[in-house]
Amino acid sequence: MKRTGRPTSYRPEFCERIVALMAQGRSLDGCASLLGVHPDSLYEWQKVHPEFSEAVRAGRAAATTFWEERLLDIANGGSGSAQAIQWALRNRSKAASGWHNDAQRLEHSGPEGAPVQVEATTIDARQLTLAQRTALKDALLAARGAAQR
Repeated sequence: MKRTGRPTSYRPEFCERIVALMAQGRSLDGCASLLGVHPDSLYEWQKVHPEFSEAVRAGRAAATTFWEERLLDIANGGSGSAQAIQWALRNRSKAASGWHNDAQRLEHSGPEGAPVQVEATTIDARQLTLAQRTALKDALLAARGAAQR
């Protein structure tokens, strides 16, 4: 069966080039424009060309080494922004672990990992003093204002 569609722009020399570019600290997505292709092409080539997939793995390792060396240089008194380098290490590419992989997921649980128990209490406002009703009203309005921000 004859394949249809646009011919691939993949060339074997891209393997060596991708490693060299990533060794300068670039992410895979950042290399795409330097190779004159869309980032999706790089992900597709990894599926189709095992040698390119291996080159990307080597490039990622080289890029991590690049950023770690920069961070160590700053830790030893060199110039630069450690915060920017930490961001680069965490957010190298959307394919590494999902875009903005420095996001955190937080789950709450009760004792022994059980669900958190929630207790509802009904307040009969008719039994509150005027000062208590005013305080309750102020608290509810403040909570509503905070929720709308």
